[in-house]
Amino acid sequence: MTRLIIGLFVFIPFYCPASVDIAFVELRTPAGRIVQLEKDGRFAHVAISFQGNWLHAYPRHGVEIISRADLEKIGAVRAIVTVPELAPLSPDQVDKYLGKPYDPQFSWQDDKIYCSELVAKLLGIAPRPMVFDPELWPKNYQYLDGQPGQSPDEIFRLLQVQGYKAQIFKGQCSKVFR
Repeated sequence: MTRLIIGLFVFIPFYCPASVDIAFVELRTPAGRIVQLEKDGRFAHVAISFQGNWLHAYPRHGVEIISRADLEKIGAVRAIVTVPELAPLSPDQVDKYLGKPYDPQFSWQDDKIYCSELVAKLLGIAPRPMVFDPELWPKNYQYLDGQPGQSPDEIFRLLQVQGYKAQIFKGQCSKVFR
């Protein structure tokens, strides 16, 4: 019996279910409207879990690791999707991108990174032709229409189609859907 108890104490600290969480963030304009990157879009930012914190790319600091509280300062986390089959990110995976500058031109290159590009590359999601709707984007972004990339909403839709559950947050309440 003592061996069993000692065995459990040795085993339990090393047993961590493998999973990765992806946080989808809603941003609002000063007038209170949801910032949409695409028609009917809900999310303007995305981050991925790393050692109890969040890895993301943001204009102010580029690719960095931040706390949930700091992520909530950027915008409201409205959904978290857990991908249970994926092992938590390794320091090597993170180091490849950490400290890189933010990419305001949304290119699919590794010299600069934007939020959904970072998450898509870490999840192994291929780029798709981007749509820069003239009703939502300034004219100086129209030349990017059709270029390879990803958006937070597209990543969210793709994970839903693949059957992953999202925990949806609305203020203080939340619900889980499949």
